[in-house]
Amino acid sequence: MPSGSQILWHSGRVIPLYRPGHSLLHRTPAWLKLALMLALGILIAAWRDHWQIAASAWAAVLAGYLLARGPLRGLRDLGAMLWRLKWLAVLIVIPQLIFRDYDDAAITTLRILAVVLLAGLFTLTTRVSDVMELILRLFTPLERAGLGRIGLTAERVGLAMSLAMRSVPVVFGFYSEIRRARQARGVRSGVTGTVKMTTPLLVMTLRHADQTAEALAARGVR
Repeated sequence: MPSGSQILWHSGRVIPLYRPGHSLLHRTPAWLKLALMLALGILIAAWRDHWQIAASAWAAVLAGYLLARGPLRGLRDLGAMLWRLKWLAVLIVIPQLIFRDYDDAAITTLRILAVVLLAGLFTLTTRVSDVMELILRLFTPLERAGLGRIGLTAERVGLAMSLAMRSVPVVFGFYSEIRRARQARGVRSGVTGTVKMTTPLLVMTLRHADQTAEALAARGVR
């Protein structure tokens, strides 16, 4: 049985989960990587020199993937990520072309894709357990400050995030299963075919959510 990260990575979806490694990024603490990612995201959004920041952001993305995965794997993984983001790029750029000029639309799209790729780099080099520990550390002071009174505890937030992250590969596994079944029947997977897969995907996802809720309720988690 493949792991969750393998299911998500090989199903051809957008955000990869943790891939083991010994690079500098793998060894960097999760809090520091998150802080750097947030700082880069703010810088990408705020810098006025549009083309310069877009080029710098993509240089940082390229350097990060090469550092995390090595020259060959880094280029391969980055290329695969870019291919998976093609529809996201289309969804971002089309509305902008209606109201903005080509340069602004291209720059904004490049900025957003760079941030998504940086987020993918974070999950690629950070264990889920480390992410959960970081979330608990961040929310514990907020819980003590009063959020705990309304039921928003660090443990509940951590559990919700853990379930969300672990459900992503499951849902994309459903998508791959539906797509393979359609291909076996000779059905093409164009835009129309993708839309038609929405209903069975929604049904399978809701069924999985119900099963998860029942399992949690059986363990006394509410």
